[in-house]
Amino acid sequence: MLEKKVLNTIREHGLLEKGDKVICAVSGGADSMCLLTVMKALADELELKVYAANLNHSLRGAEGDGDSQYVETVCEIKGIPFFGKKLDIAAIAKARGKSVEETGRDERYRFFAEAAASLGGAKIATGHNMGDNAETVLFRLARGSGSRGLCGIRYKRGNIIRPLLDASRSEIEEYLLENAVMWREDSTNAELVYTRNKIRHGIIPLLKEINPDAVEKIVGCAKSLSEDEEYLRGLAEGLLASARLDDGEEYSTSAIMAAPLPIAKRAAAILLENWGARDIDQQKINAFLDLCGKPSGKRMDVNSDVYALRSFYTVVRRSREEEREFSFSIRPGQKVKHLDWEVDISITDTPPPPEPDVAVFDAAQLFGIFTVRSRRDGDKIRLKEQGSKKIKDLFIENRIPQDRRGRVPIIAKGDEIVFVPPLRRSPRYAPNENTRNFLVIKYTVVTKEE
Repeated sequence: MLEKKVLNTIREHGLLEKGDKVICAVSGGADSMCLLTVMKALADELELKVYAANLNHSLRGAEGDGDSQYVETVCEIKGIPFFGKKLDIAAIAKARGKSVEETGRDERYRFFAEAAASLGGAKIATGHNMGDNAETVLFRLARGSGSRGLCGIRYKRGNIIRPLLDASRSEIEEYLLENAVMWREDSTNAELVYTRNKIRHGIIPLLKEINPDAVEKIVGCAKSLSEDEEYLRGLAEGLLASARLDDGEEYSTSAIMAAPLPIAKRAAAILLENWGARDIDQQKINAFLDLCGKPSGKRMDVNSDVYALRSFYTVVRRSREEEREFSFSIRPGQKVKHLDWEVDISITDTPPPPEPDVAVFDAAQLFGIFTVRSRRDGDKIRLKEQGSKKIKDLFIENRIPQDRRGRVPIIAKGDEIVFVPPLRRSPRYAPNENTRNFLVIKYTVVTKEE
């Protein structure tokens, strides 16, 4: 009966195709042992190649070691290829400054992805069931999740699939007993220090007192919401496509703010998700929309590496890596490539045609080692007439966004700035009628593909 239900889930949601390789994430608990057993039972009908993967987190000592050994032994008996690994998740979490739970999840999926890659590509199946789905909905509801979060666990995400998502825990245990399959109980599942355990052992039983079918009803509501959400999300994706500028990570704030609020909120959630935000809730979504209405230069953190910036009439993704100071030494005949640009210095006896991105000097007057660096406070460049101009004023006059100014390469000889591409070049070493060799500094914008 359960095998038929799982088969229907696989077909209804397109989780697997004939000939697929599928790696079952197996901890040794009831859900994962059921997943492994069902996938093995359906292997012939679906022409599947079934594998198992187990990551020991080193959090439960001998108990965790016993779980891993049990899974490996079962796989050996059943002839199922096994991937096993042991990591000190607590130590890794401490080094990264993250929670043990988040680190464990990250490392699990990294391990599964590595196993899939070693097979030349495979689906990764996890044992999430209907009860897990209901707990997820309640957990996200309590945290103020957006409507997409309240849709619950997705049947598939990339190459990750959840074939047991329509199965209840009672169905899973009944199936294991009928097929004489043993499973291991994780002692931490009963500890109420974990939020999910509080929901599982505290809130769900109370809801079942109100309605014995509470889990099914919660999951049913999540599915209905998912149908509405997919339609509205499609409209939000269309909004972002029309608001996007120059195929980059820059979007018109007026287009986003002019959209109906339900669509604008979903567009904000999509951008935050694409830009690497985690645990996207209403607070983050509202903060993003609030940013769209703020003056240029305001920003909000997306994660530890990325922030969203309000820049003139747009909102744009920015990386903190791009803000870091840089400095390179370069001689004629060499080039420097950094971020999205390249600087090349050469000497020739024929001057190139005038271009904004090219500066030409008399090689007899200007030679040696140059520095390509980020701007510094107080930087100035010589003018044709007497005096000089601050680089800061040069940027303001040319409407260079504040967040971009640290990315512009400053080419200097010693303490003297000779070229700020493509805005200004120093007239001091300009070629004249006596020039025989020309020193050429060329600035080129490069794409990621290059």
